[in-house]
Parts: sequence; structure tokens; C-alpha cells
Amino acid sequence: MNHRITVRDELEKEITVQGHSLSHFSKISGINRGILSATLNGNPPKPISIKQLDQMTHALGKKEGWLYEQFMNECFEDGKANWRRVRSLLVRCVELGNQLLIAQTLHLLMEDISYLTNIFEFAEDLTQEGKTLSALSFYQCIIEHERQSYSERMAISHYRIFRQSINKDIENNLLLAIQFSPYRDKLPLALTIDALLQLIIICYGTQDWILGEQYADELIYLIQITIEQQKKKNTFNSLDTPLTLVYYYAHSYSMKFVAKEYTAKYDEALLCIDKFADLSWFPGLDEAGLHEVERFKLFAIFNRHNIELLQGDFSRLDQYIELTEQHPKEMLASLHMALKAANMHNYDVDLVINKFSNIIYPDDLIQYINEHTEYTEQTGVSRYINLYYQLALYQCNKGTYDDKLEKILLALESTVTKYNKSRILDCLELFKKLRLISKNGN
Repeated sequence: MNHRITVRDELEKEITVQGHSLSHFSKISGINRGILSATLNGNPPKPISIKQLDQMTHALGKKEGWLYEQFMNECFEDGKANWRRVRSLLVRCVELGNQLLIAQTLHLLMEDISYLTNIFEFAEDLTQEGKTLSALSFYQCIIEHERQSYSERMAISHYRIFRQSINKDIENNLLLAIQFSPYRDKLPLALTIDALLQLIIICYGTQDWILGEQYADELIYLIQITIEQQKKKNTFNSLDTPLTLVYYYAHSYSMKFVAKEYTAKYDEALLCIDKFADLSWFPGLDEAGLHEVERFKLFAIFNRHNIELLQGDFSRLDQYIELTEQHPKEMLASLHMALKAANMHNYDVDLVINKFSNIIYPDDLIQYINEHTEYTEQTGVSRYINLYYQLALYQCNKGTYDDKLEKILLALESTVTKYNKSRILDCLELFKKLRLISKNGN
């Protein structure tokens, strides 16, 4: 039986059961009587559009999406897809969140992979409308059926899934980065730039300084090339990147700084600070760009203090804390650095810890990160894990094992377990050390 007739027959049957005349049903459905007659009584009948089906569904008091599966089958009569009708169905399925019917429709479409182009364009349209989450199943379809493994279409599909799937779980993000990374240089320039930034942020969370520096160097090179090209064309900031270009440039050097700092290459770290301390020279700065220039100028001041502390110079610790209070969004990073330096040089910072205990132990860690810092959730969580680790180590080095330390260990354990299981080995070593202290104390 022709599937189109099945849809028409279902409609005719329900209209008859409810006792509607053609004229009355035309009135309550809002469909022109002539069109309605041609749709229900024509020979051959006029194809029903998804909009008309929705109008009739509403007039008959049926649930949204009624007869969509039959409508889908009509779109594939004679084994050939009618993309215009398929697209209208997919739009409605996205609006209704009907993932099952989307999957069925994509399965039928993939009997002819030439429709990959239509699917990709549809997914990109959804993304442009801010519906990237709804577009993921379409991008996944591209990945599963694209014959050219490293085509731009394949790379963009991987990027969209990667970008949308990043969350506060650091292990999840690491897995995403591993899967996506090989496609980064197949993307359009603007997407490559943004992708590299995301990879850098993930490397910070996993403390992979070698790979983080590699991505940072790639990003710096791309931006330098872009600047040269823009100078020639006199078209600055013309890239369609989510963030201003100067931010990507500054953040790359900031990552290199952190990598040098964590590996105790302090002279090289200071050179990295010089690269983002004053970016007023950066071409094409708009209001957003100027804001970033000022932010990274402030970061440079903080980072120079950090190097002083790490080298054992605590002479300006009070000034450092005062600066932190003036810029509370940098509090997590500053507390972590003060504790790390204290542990390295056996320096007492109890006053600092007590002063900011409400920040160290917020009622809701994620809420504090979102409301009181400028970090992404994954970066903020990494900050807290590092802070708790250094705080526990600080108490350990002091030879104390009391209620305060127990609170620190519980916070560290719960945060690591929930967000970054890769740090568990570090914590186990710390816990072993603490147990020895406890035994010795008893």
C-alpha cells in the first residue's frame, strides 16, 4: 500500500469519527478548503506538508508528532528521498526532541550517502541558530559515514561534538581531546584557533605541560600568521572566533608561563610574562580586545609575584594578598600559589589560610567558581584540586593531623573522585605520608 495513502486514510478516518464536514474542518484547522480537498480527495492526492499535518493534528486534538512516522515513510517513496520534505520533518523532530525518529530518518537517508552534504548543512544551520546540542546526532552521522577521513566536513563535525561535550569532568575532557586532536589542523582557521584554546585548557586541567606548550606554540604561530595576513589586507579582527583574537594570543603565552612555572623554569617563565604583560601593540583592538589587554596586564603583575614567592622571596606577601583582595576573582590562583611556595620553602602562612577559609571551603564549589571567578568550570575545579592538595601537604609538613586536616582531606578526596580521578595516585602518596604522621603522633 502507498504510504502516502496511509497518512491520508488515517486523517480521513479521524475526521469522519469526529464528525467534521470538510468546510468545518477547513475552518478549525486553518487550511484552505480547496487545498484540504485536494489533499484528502484528489486523485492523485496533493502531498501533505508537515505544517498542514501539524494543523490537522491540532484540530483533531491529537498529540504533537502524530503520524510523523508515516510522514517519514512518504518522504522515501520509491527508495528516493525528498530532501525538502525530509528537512521539514527533521526541523519539527528537533523542536519536539524526537531523537528516535531522527535516528530512523538518518538511517534511511544513509542508503544514499550523497545526502551527507544536506545533513551537514542542516547541522550547521542548527549550530548557527544556537542549537548545537540538537545538532550532535547529525554531526555523529557525518563522522560515521564520511568516506574522506580527514575532510573539512569530518573535522568540523568532530570539533562541534568536542566543543559541545566539554564539561567539568577532567577525565571526560581528556578523552574528548584525544579523539578530536588529530582533526584540529583540518578545520577552517577560526575554528582551529578556538579548538587549540580548548585543548590548552584541557591540558591545564590534566597538568600535561608538554602537550599544553605544543598547542600553545601552534596557536601563537597561527595568530602571528593571521596578523601578518590581516596587515596586508588591512582587515583586522575579521575572523569569526568566539573570543577576540588578542585573548587567544595572550592565553597561549599564559599557558607557556604556567608550564615553565610548574617545571621550575622561572627565568623562562618571566620571559613568557613579558609576552602578555603589555599587548597594547596588538593590531585591530576593539573594546573587547582592550578589555583583555588590561586583564592580562593584571595577570602579569600577579604572575611576577608568583615567581617571587616560588623563589622563596616572601618580602611582599602582604602586598600580594592586598592585591588579591582588590581582585577577588584571582583569589583561588593566589591562594594556591602562596601555599605551594610555603610548602617549598617551609614558610608559615596560617594567617592567610585563616583569613580566606570561607573561600577555601565554599558551600557549593561549582557555584563559587561560576559566580566569583572568571574560570571555566573545568579550570576552576583544577584550581580547587591543586589548592586542596597543597593545603593538605602544608598541614602534613607541619606534622599535624587534626580535625582541620581531616576536613581538607575530605574536600580533596571528594573533589578528585568527582572531577579528576587521574590525580588519585598523587593523593594516595599524600595519604600514605599522613598516615605515617598520624601513627607517629599516636
